[in-house]
Amino acid sequence: MTHKIRALLCIGTLATGAAHAQRAYELDQPLQDQSRTSMASAATAAYWTAERMRTAKEMQLPTRVISASQLSASSGIDEVAVSGADPGYATGCKPPADNCQSREQSISRDSPLYAVATGLGQPQHGTKPTNPRNGPYGPFQRWSEHDPITAFPKSTIGKLFFTLPGVGNFVCSASVINRNTVITAGHCNSNGAGTFATNRLFCPSWKDGQNPGRGCWTVTNSKTSNGWHTASDPDRDYACLIMSTRGTVVANSIGNVTGWLGRAWNFSANQAERTFGYPQASPFNGNRLITTASTEWYTQDFTAGGQVSKIIGSDLTGGSSGGPWILGWAGAEFADTDASSATDPGSNWVNGVNSHKRCSINCNTPPTTTSGVFWQEMTSPPFMNTAAADESEDVLQVCFGAGGA
Repeated sequence: MTHKIRALLCIGTLATGAAHAQRAYELDQPLQDQSRTSMASAATAAYWTAERMRTAKEMQLPTRVISASQLSASSGIDEVAVSGADPGYATGCKPPADNCQSREQSISRDSPLYAVATGLGQPQHGTKPTNPRNGPYGPFQRWSEHDPITAFPKSTIGKLFFTLPGVGNFVCSASVINRNTVITAGHCNSNGAGTFATNRLFCPSWKDGQNPGRGCWTVTNSKTSNGWHTASDPDRDYACLIMSTRGTVVANSIGNVTGWLGRAWNFSANQAERTFGYPQASPFNGNRLITTASTEWYTQDFTAGGQVSKIIGSDLTGGSSGGPWILGWAGAEFADTDASSATDPGSNWVNGVNSHKRCSINCNTPPTTTSGVFWQEMTSPPFMNTAAADESEDVLQVCFGAGGA
């Protein structure tokens, strides 16, 4: 299957059907006509009553226990960079985005833009770990995002509700990365054993409930990595969701209403990231968009011999799974004194998602609201777009293919 076909499959208007196992680059549902798609979307929207949303359980962030031997073998921060593969980015779009077009661009590692992007301020609280693989945890800062929650780029982030067949109703976080595409963690879309989630509904700009002017959009199809879907590989824990072209309140594509974030790939793991999500497990309540600021400290290969994950400091809990990691978070324009866009910092590029927590001590003693050790690190698959190894497992290849949106 060619890159072009993959790209077309991921971005089209698709439909819902029975869950089944499939390969990474295939859609999780067969194509259906528009009338059946509309019926399925209406059924999903009707399923999610206010009571079901209220009682949906936070999807727990899977925790990976790291042994002493794994700690000593942890990787340096340069392993994510792919030899011979240039970094690249795709621009996002501010709302209203009906006529906006994302554009993919490659940049060399010696370009001013790459230097500016990797030289963004390093937000820290505390002292940089001398050896983060053995402790202490990477420093981070955390705060709540408040009104206007509908302002771009916060407008692109929201809560994802779904059902895992035979298990129950759950909630994660996700963000809009194209006109009809949302990105989240793989474990928010698949149980890692060949079964996809059902009843998937994404509600952007959530604050104490769904935003009455925005409503929600149903998921009509999805793509994930074969490594996660069939083998629960945490290094490939991501998924792209295809949305209905009409919301429950607004008769328009979600990206046209919320705008969408850009994306970046093939960047080395030494970035300053802003991460977002709706953590619901204690001490959070799931009703506020929470953000952390941290630096990618190092990488870890959780499934030996494959892709590595990158790791930052973070204490977000269950419910934040799938929330975006963003390079160059900015709600306003950057100052430009040289009239050249080539030297402007990267702006609002998704470069990861909240995937797994990593811990080495007290892993089986969950914290209470007043005591205990909170998980202090978060992992994400790196965003790649390269034919190295198995290209069908790269985040950007699976979701967009070469040539992008």
